[in-house]
Amino acid sequence: MKRLETEGSRQFSYNSSTEVLEKYYTGQLDLVKKGNTDLATLELVMLGNTLDFISFIKKALGITLDTKEKSVEVFEEVMDALSRGIINVNLFDKDINIPRKAGAYLGALIIANVGGEWVDTSNGPAVVIDKREVYVLDFADKRLISGSELNSAEYYKAVRTLKKL
Repeated sequence: MKRLETEGSRQFSYNSSTEVLEKYYTGQLDLVKKGNTDLATLELVMLGNTLDFISFIKKALGITLDTKEKSVEVFEEVMDALSRGIINVNLFDKDINIPRKAGAYLGALIIANVGGEWVDTSNGPAVVIDKREVYVLDFADKRLISGSELNSAEYYKAVRTLKKL
């Protein structure tokens, strides 16, 4: 998979409304389907996963998520509900791998509010902030699958401090 565009040349802002993000994603996906495979970047895949997660949580819990920083605490409540099995769903359903999509959403929250960009590293997708790799997909896996008691809001706050270092 290709590396994403640099943050400066990105054609959308992660701070945009969900509707704007969906419109951008749908437009890019249509172009990819028409043969413009250069647009099939890691960033586009992660944006799709983010939007899938937002939609899933709206349907499953009736909770509206967005990429504003106020959603960090709500995301922790969602992760808690998922980790305790409040939503009776297969976390690895082929159509919606919840840990992967939750990690992508956390990455979008970080990029929108802290900065950074998606990079496909040798260890997998990561959000890179000031040359520091943040493995949000691993965090989501540990939280939802391995039974870790990590707190999403505390993790976010720790990542936010990377920008200040």
